[in-house]
Amino acid sequence: VAPVTDFCKEYGWKISDEGLLLTVRRGSFRGIKLENGKCTVTYQKKCEIFRLLTRLNHIGGQEGHDYKENIEAPEMLCYMVDESRNAVLNMNGAKKLIRTLAALGYDSMMLYTEDTFEVPGYPYFGHMRGRFGKDELKEINAYAASFGIELIPCIQTLAHLTTAIRWPGLRSFSDTPDILLAGDERTYGFIRAVLKVCAECFTSRRINIGMDEAHALGLGNHLKKNGYRPASEIMLEHLSRVAQICAEEGFSPMMWSDMFFRMAFGGNYRVREGDISPEIMSKVPSNVALVYWDYYSLDRQIFDHMVDSHLKFDNEVIFAGGAWKWDGFAPSNKFSLASTKLQLDSCAERGLRKIIVTGWGDNGGEASQFSILPVLLYFAEYLYLGCEPDENQLDWRSEEVYCAKWKDLLLFDLPNALPGTAPGEISHPVDPCKYLLYNDPLEGLLDRHMGPDVAEWYKKYAAVLSEHKGDAKWGYIYRTLAALCDLLSIKADLGLRIREKYLAGDREALRAIAEEDIPETISRLDFFLLVFRDQWYFENKTFGFASEEIRLGGLRERLQSAADRLIAYADGRAEKIEELEQPRLFVDGRAEDSTRTPYISYNHWAYCVTACLL
Repeated sequence: VAPVTDFCKEYGWKISDEGLLLTVRRGSFRGIKLENGKCTVTYQKKCEIFRLLTRLNHIGGQEGHDYKENIEAPEMLCYMVDESRNAVLNMNGAKKLIRTLAALGYDSMMLYTEDTFEVPGYPYFGHMRGRFGKDELKEINAYAASFGIELIPCIQTLAHLTTAIRWPGLRSFSDTPDILLAGDERTYGFIRAVLKVCAECFTSRRINIGMDEAHALGLGNHLKKNGYRPASEIMLEHLSRVAQICAEEGFSPMMWSDMFFRMAFGGNYRVREGDISPEIMSKVPSNVALVYWDYYSLDRQIFDHMVDSHLKFDNEVIFAGGAWKWDGFAPSNKFSLASTKLQLDSCAERGLRKIIVTGWGDNGGEASQFSILPVLLYFAEYLYLGCEPDENQLDWRSEEVYCAKWKDLLLFDLPNALPGTAPGEISHPVDPCKYLLYNDPLEGLLDRHMGPDVAEWYKKYAAVLSEHKGDAKWGYIYRTLAALCDLLSIKADLGLRIREKYLAGDREALRAIAEEDIPETISRLDFFLLVFRDQWYFENKTFGFASEEIRLGGLRERLQSAADRLIAYADGRAEKIEELEQPRLFVDGRAEDSTRTPYISYNHWAYCVTACLL
């Protein structure tokens, strides 16, 4: 009753003795039938009940508008939500996400938690990071299960543990600042403790043990302690031990597969040709599933080869695609859709029917957890229909599930969607909305990485996004992105305008910028922070937002400082402004005559904000 009640509230439906009589039953197909005042939902997996109920938003109570899906459902359709990049879902956000996934027909959800969960005996693990307590994990697990969604733990048992290793505890048995010390018994004691928490709090006995991107494996304390050993040997021995512990604790593990390929191909993961040696493949424990992750491919040949290479292992293979929300404040749904079509076509041809959609949050987790709604919908419709959904299908399904038009949800992309950044024009998404925001008004490290009329484009985008601020379900996201674009319409090219007037010796123009433009920029920045904070607190725990306030507060102080220095220069109290005397360079080292789009992927705040050491 509880999941149906919550689901009905989500869509404004009422439960009463009047209206349609709802009956659900398990069957050999998926469908919804309206007849004689009754609504019968036939499902195969419990989560499909909620997918089918959303059809009522389209057919209403009209008989003769039945719906049936005969295509076999995907074996696994999972969304992985990143809980380790500052943004940790609060209970409201977690439950809203679960209801959204159920409406789409997802049967599982992964919580990616590097250190954001409680582990007894390790008090510093996730300290002040908004970590989930055991009771919270159990509540989320139970709520997901009530919708037929399997909550799967997704942890790290080798690398990606910088935030945990910095503290007393794990630091004493680390290899490098982000990699655990393979072969040390303290490492395996810690891993067993983590698995015991997962066994207690999750009903699923599937677990993702990570092990990706351990680039410096064996080159830190392991080298000092044991001498040099090939990374492949260390990796396989460690994996064998972790797989054994998983089996002892009742788990069936899966892992990201990239390290096997990187070790074979000089650090490269996605290759056009070549295979892993049979000797390496034979040493991968049989109980470990391999997850091939690819968020970039627009080259079908590379993707086909990589899937074929994975299928040569004796292990189960899962594909993980990407819903790009990890490049700053706005997503890149259109790029995700372009790569996803190619990838799902290939998976379908090869019978690969276990699919994960990843929603990472690199360098801050700024984008809303719900900003990638179009990609989540596309994956679901493709896999439930067995083919690419057409625009009409996406339109009415978006309105059924999200109560919003498909094209309107794609507007979430706008802050990064400047001219020259369409999927066919770039090899991977770019993030001007982040680096142009933090680009220092005097140092101007990113001044070369914007195109003409950038301010006008952001002014237009702010107006378009503002039209949807009243949306009952998603208006808070539109408000945040509209405020960001409004801010960027004056901030993005501020440094260019300052330097142009400085080099021209126009002190009065600099005074005007200091007394008019910069105060207006600060005012818009203050408003953006307010709506951004509202968005964050609506979806996430308060932990993690401190870093956003520190970053934006630093920007505010630099703007005020720049204004003070410009006025001093205009008054003749300062002989020069040293930063403005320096040349502007491309940060990616491209040639001066490059014809590529100036926009780049430059998501790391510390690199955007200053060249000086932080």
